[in-house]
Amino acid sequence: METLVNVPADTQSSLERVVSYLKGEHPQRVACFPLILNHAARVLGVPVGVYNRDGDVMGRAHVATWRRYGNDLVTIFSTTSTLAEAMGTKMKFFDEDAPQIDEFLLQDGYDFSRINMPDPEKDGRLPVYLTALEHCVKEVGSEVVVSVVLGGPFTTAAALRPLDLMTRELYKDKAKVHELLELTTEANLRFIDAIMERGGLPIIVEPIGSASLVSPAHFTEFVAPYLKRVSDHLHAKGAPLAALHICGKTKPNWKAMLATDFDLWSLDAVDLAEAKEAVGDRVVLLGNVVPANMLKNTAEQIDEEAKGICVKTLDSPHGFILGSGCEVPINTPFENVDALIMAARKYGRYDGHNVA
Repeated sequence: METLVNVPADTQSSLERVVSYLKGEHPQRVACFPLILNHAARVLGVPVGVYNRDGDVMGRAHVATWRRYGNDLVTIFSTTSTLAEAMGTKMKFFDEDAPQIDEFLLQDGYDFSRINMPDPEKDGRLPVYLTALEHCVKEVGSEVVVSVVLGGPFTTAAALRPLDLMTRELYKDKAKVHELLELTTEANLRFIDAIMERGGLPIIVEPIGSASLVSPAHFTEFVAPYLKRVSDHLHAKGAPLAALHICGKTKPNWKAMLATDFDLWSLDAVDLAEAKEAVGDRVVLLGNVVPANMLKNTAEQIDEEAKGICVKTLDSPHGFILGSGCEVPINTPFENVDALIMAARKYGRYDGHNVA
């Protein structure tokens, strides 16, 4: 890991750094949340397929990852379809890649009687996540925030009913789509409760809510109301913050996203300077080194990209967190993750000691 004599040592733990944001205060330097998900298997040196199906292995992988990199957020995850899997969608597993949908539960129509309202304690791989969470909280929960990432209501619906079919039904059969979203929202809330009971922070991801896939009108009708229910639930349950990640382009949907009352936005393919102006003091922004660059670029290039993001986003009124725009690719070189975290130490300082 790179060390520089002119970069001040951290005087805050990862947990203390994040707590500063929750208090509305600036930390010593910005936090860094590379979205390390399946890449954790590489750090532990186990097959991705084993990581995805064994909660103890998943937990050990994320503890090893935090100890290796010093990332300021542990992000337990395998796929955005995990809730849908617990509800009845079938997955295909691979030794060295993330699981993929093999058979949609509602491929042939909206037979809601087939949907299993999941019990997080026993259905699908939800217990794998909870076991991993318990392990991480026990091992490092006093030093770093431990989160579990789950697909939001719209993304979970699109893992039960194929997106190409559901997209047409946004026009032709709205009632069915809303009925499905009621069920996926309830599944979200159940899993959120199980996560919070174990000391974890739920993070909602809605990649299917990207503006590349959903128009502002459809986002307002089919995505935002259900996200609002999720954020309301998180706040009512005492979550320290409600965090939302949406991949791809989101700018057309920012107005509707603000109405969902999430406290943190993890953004991907957007200009964070524009996002900063759009959200004002209402949202903490997280992002957004290009994920493909994490895989293919050099550490020096990652450093330069991260520096540019810090320069234009550090003065965000409600705070800024440096990170990757989306999932750190599984085979990302370790030195590139090191470079991203070191960039937060070099260029994201609130104590006046930024490195030129």
